[in-house]
Amino acid sequence: MAGAETAARGKVRSGLPAGLIALLGLCLALFGFLAFSRAPFNDGDTSWHLAAGALILDSGAVPQADPFSFTFAGAPWTAHEWLAEVLMAGALSLGGWAGLALLNAAAVIALFLIVGLELRRRLAMPQMVAALILLFIVLTPSILARPHVLAWPLLAGWLVVLLRARDAGRAPGLAAALIMLVWANLHGSFVFGLVLLAWFGLEALVRTADRRRALIGWALFASASLLAAIATPHGLEGLLFPIQVSGMESLPLIREWRPVSFSEDLLFLAVLAGTLLVLVVRRVRVRPLRLVLLLLLVWLALQHVRHQSVLAIVAVLVLAEPFARSGEGEEGEGRRPRPAPPWLLVLFAAGLAAIAAGRLAAPLERASSASNPLEAIAAVPAELRRRPVLNSYGFGGPLILAGIRPYIDGRADMYGDAFLVEHQAIVNGDLAAFRRAVARWDIGWTMLEPGAPLVVRLDGERGWRRIHADPWAVIHVRGAVAAE
Repeated sequence: MAGAETAARGKVRSGLPAGLIALLGLCLALFGFLAFSRAPFNDGDTSWHLAAGALILDSGAVPQADPFSFTFAGAPWTAHEWLAEVLMAGALSLGGWAGLALLNAAAVIALFLIVGLELRRRLAMPQMVAALILLFIVLTPSILARPHVLAWPLLAGWLVVLLRARDAGRAPGLAAALIMLVWANLHGSFVFGLVLLAWFGLEALVRTADRRRALIGWALFASASLLAAIATPHGLEGLLFPIQVSGMESLPLIREWRPVSFSEDLLFLAVLAGTLLVLVVRRVRVRPLRLVLLLLLVWLALQHVRHQSVLAIVAVLVLAEPFARSGEGEEGEGRRPRPAPPWLLVLFAAGLAAIAAGRLAAPLERASSASNPLEAIAAVPAELRRRPVLNSYGFGGPLILAGIRPYIDGRADMYGDAFLVEHQAIVNGDLAAFRRAVARWDIGWTMLEPGAPLVVRLDGERGWRRIHADPWAVIHVRGAVAAE
């Protein structure tokens, strides 16, 4: 006990905010790790997002029709992530792939700073660090160079605004609706932000004595947020679009929409089970509406792996206050934490700048992978590039970025259920469906994942021959083609 008191007195004398030092140090380490990691590029959708962003920058307009595929050329397309795509293409243009890596890393660090600064008000330093590490473990599989990562800081910031408003017994300030304005143009997850707003507004009505004041305040903020949400190139259609996408029957065919499995999501399940155990052991009491919200998010995360990140971000912020209340003598640094000394912020900024400079100075090139069959694309003869191709779903983005019109790509919302189901049947080896597609579109070649059943079928299909194979992709051509 005496040792603890001495340590506490030493902390006061030193004037150093231990929690903030730990947070900034952790963020620097994460920024360095992510800036030099190639893992965020292991997703084929990154490529078509970059192509879309470059198109918007070149044309000065958000496309309303498909400019990329040959199967749906000119069909209506809702480019609802246009702002994120512009940011991604701009980062690539200014700093190459290293610039894109830094943009992605900066978004993740912004998320951790927002969450960490909020946790610092509630939790002791070891608890804060443990919570952030668990958050990183859950987020890691989803840290990809895609728009949803750029939206993470907005989700966290939005939730912090709602939580602090509830703590203060008032509605959020109208200026906070500007978060929704950016979010709605950045990523479709903004709809969940509106759900959170309605949820905490309902809580305010239930738990506040002055219901009239609560209703007026939260209704005004909701109105401002709704207006901000439709201030996009797509207007009201953009507001409804994410809801329509989530109702597609073919979503389970897409990897990120698959349900959780023990073989692929063991870490997530371990963190989830461990968190539930700690909450039970410490007898953490969560407000009823917030508990229902968390249970719904757990259900969504088990149904679709893409919702694991949303659950993790929301849960770590919502649970901080009841977790702190359940402990004895485990207090954070208070509602108004000790301000950071200027030299500490200067050191942090200098560390970020040094990492960024090192990343930009070291050339970064993507390597061939299961989601980026760069060697296979490079091996395609010029003559063949102009002919229609039937490709695996994940290869559409890299083909678009290489200037080749794909059969299909990651824009499942545009292609629709029927087309996705038929494509899956073709790739799974349905030769009748494949021959119909060849006749309809005059398919001249295929680029497929090596494990696709259609690959084996084409090896024995008359008029088709294999011209390239590597660990990531196999190419077949119909008829003769000049080799390069």
